[in-house]
Amino acid sequence: WLLKSEWAKTLYYNLLLRYKDKYAVTIYSYNFMDNHPHLSGKLESRELFSDFFKLVNSRFAREVNKRMKRRGQVVMDRFQSPRIQSDQELLRVMAYIDLNQVRVGKVKYAEENRWSSYRYYAFGEADKLITPAPTYEELGITDDERQNVYREMVAAVLASDETICITGTHFIGDPKWVKEQYDNLRERGRIRREAQRAAMIQRMYRRE
Repeated sequence: WLLKSEWAKTLYYNLLLRYKDKYAVTIYSYNFMDNHPHLSGKLESRELFSDFFKLVNSRFAREVNKRMKRRGQVVMDRFQSPRIQSDQELLRVMAYIDLNQVRVGKVKYAEENRWSSYRYYAFGEADKLITPAPTYEELGITDDERQNVYREMVAAVLASDETICITGTHFIGDPKWVKEQYDNLRERGRIRREAQRAAMIQRMYRRE
């Protein structure tokens, strides 16, 4: 629960802010839980994305251990980064992320949580970490219109008790599209395994 304190959340926020542009990571939304963060956004490459989080997490771990006079691993699990099918699905994911602290009972209303993107999208509160999602820009002509639509959308998601699987999955979207992506993933894995097997057989023949 090393993200529970305000200073830890502030530290993590500032690290994301400091390095996101250097590694071409665009952050559309976020929510800091007490033991893990949720983010949505866009990346330029997997390599840059991986390097970004390696740096952020290592700097975070170093400061946490120093401040708490402790030693050992801080970030225990690897991040999960599912691919989102469309801009419309992205909006649903953003709403779900903004509601996480409401769902677990940490706050009664999403606007009570200062460590999420909700107040930016719902009320226009300044937030340097966020690049507005392109689909959000299309929700209305004026800021007031967009904010009102976003508040209504989040309220509708909460009222419907909708759940979106954002952990333990590689893809988020329409079930048919998700199945196609997993089928493609399995096919690429099969081709890779066959290529590896062929290469191994060739090496065996060369040794003979």
